[in-house]
Amino acid sequence: MFVPRSNQPVLILGAGINGAALARELVLNNVPVIVVDSHDISSGATSRSSRLIHGGLRYLEYGDFALVRESLVERERLLKLAPQFVQPLRLFIPVRRRFGGLIHAALKFLGAGSPSSTQARGLWTVRLGLWLYDLCARSRRLLRSSVHRSSAGPVPHVDRGQFPWLCAYSDAQMLFPERFVVGLLDDARQVAAGLGLDFRVWTYHRAKLDGRRVRIVPNEGGDASDEFEPSLIINASGAAGDLTLDQLHVTSPRLFAGTKGSHFVTFHAGLRKAIEPGAVYAEAPDGRLIFVLPFGDGVLVGTTDEFFEGDPVRAMATESELEYLIGLVRHVFPDVGLTRADVALHYSGVRPLPVTTSKTASTVTRRHAIVESKAGSLSVLTLIGGKLTTCRQFAEEVTDRVLAKLHRPRIANTLDRPIPGGENYPADAEQLNAEWQRLSRETGHEASQVEAVWHLCGSRTAGILHSLAHGDKTSLVGTCLPVTFVRWVIEHEWVTRLEDLFERRLMLVFQPELSLQTLVQLAQMLVDATGPSSRESASGVEVLVDQYQRRLHEIYGRLVPDA
Repeated sequence: MFVPRSNQPVLILGAGINGAALARELVLNNVPVIVVDSHDISSGATSRSSRLIHGGLRYLEYGDFALVRESLVERERLLKLAPQFVQPLRLFIPVRRRFGGLIHAALKFLGAGSPSSTQARGLWTVRLGLWLYDLCARSRRLLRSSVHRSSAGPVPHVDRGQFPWLCAYSDAQMLFPERFVVGLLDDARQVAAGLGLDFRVWTYHRAKLDGRRVRIVPNEGGDASDEFEPSLIINASGAAGDLTLDQLHVTSPRLFAGTKGSHFVTFHAGLRKAIEPGAVYAEAPDGRLIFVLPFGDGVLVGTTDEFFEGDPVRAMATESELEYLIGLVRHVFPDVGLTRADVALHYSGVRPLPVTTSKTASTVTRRHAIVESKAGSLSVLTLIGGKLTTCRQFAEEVTDRVLAKLHRPRIANTLDRPIPGGENYPADAEQLNAEWQRLSRETGHEASQVEAVWHLCGSRTAGILHSLAHGDKTSLVGTCLPVTFVRWVIEHEWVTRLEDLFERRLMLVFQPELSLQTLVQLAQMLVDATGPSSRESASGVEVLVDQYQRRLHEIYGRLVPDA
């Protein structure tokens, strides 16, 4: 039997939440890592999620207490270790009647209920579920559940005629998982540098296997950018996992049957005010549950749950899905008057769920799993499932498996390791504002610039802005981000294309107003930074901007005005 040499790198295919968390965990245990993604960092389901850090309240109906408990433990850990990205969120469940749904919920708990039932959950059923949720959580950071009359504030302004009660409970929200993934990879890079370990990240590349050797080649073709012999391969490509196995010529039964979830963002001021002081988790007339969440100055609404076939990259929100979600918002908030014209952008992602015989997407297990295959003498571990909340736990389990195969001991863990930018984090809003003011005085940047960078980098903002203190203090047009910071991001955060900057590093795609001038300036900065031999420079600023405008409209439904 072949025993892999421990100094050979582990090849991770996929730079999403699972791949990044795993890379960090392995490097901390002195294992060299090479990460390859055929697209950009966190360009799959990670950036197309509901952006919640939660225990999975509805999983209680299926009796999956272990999954709920695991998720709630990790939720608490993320609130502590990544406060720059994860914030508490109070959710309110509108309830129509005192009784109803208890027998149905009990039958589902016993595995005998119909998942397609439209029987509404009554007050006592919801209260029981939230009591169990609190019991599993045992949180010292978050408020326990409570019950409120919808006519008594402060509660979301739902239709009080339909919903006499609102049941409140606590979870958390991660506005920018894209930035969280960058933080994970940056931590891995820093650790690897300190240990003298090999650590590389290749985006817009693919791995070609030839015997035991792997060639890393650009998507567009051309000479290999890298070539090495891995100790083993981790398939962390999410819902594209079966396609990845095919490309590696690995014989395997089908492992994935992903479900598509679509969302939209609106900046409707009336809806934003109506959901205060938190978020709404509502049950639709057909029994489906949807979230209406605060999202900066806007509102994020989702999600659908439909089986999806084909390449996950091609998943897009359909008009029927958008109209369905809009209809649900109207049902809960009839006074708001939301219309299709109020949808500022939309997105859709495919969950990396296991193949199933279930005919109902919502009943497919959300547990994660590891499946081992062989590519010749190379082991290939495919990661199935996983979510934002439990990424660290999943990475820990996979790392234990890898270390056992490499015959190496575990020497470190991430149980108490902050995500870069979460160290020495201000305890409250007053201290946070004081820190912004201090950094403004010390670095010469406007307080608004400090705040804008902080939302992306957390406490790392101090070191970054101090290093840029003697540079240009002007901001990227249409934003408060210093142009020097944008150049820093291009240089340090694996930026290759305009979409990387706009959608997954600077998070500008979610701004209420988009500017053509912003796109042009970003494209020029990218061309200037990447050099004359790059794909971007060869295309030219005008072509890049035109191509990206088409992408924004096709993928997100956003139009950039000319002025």
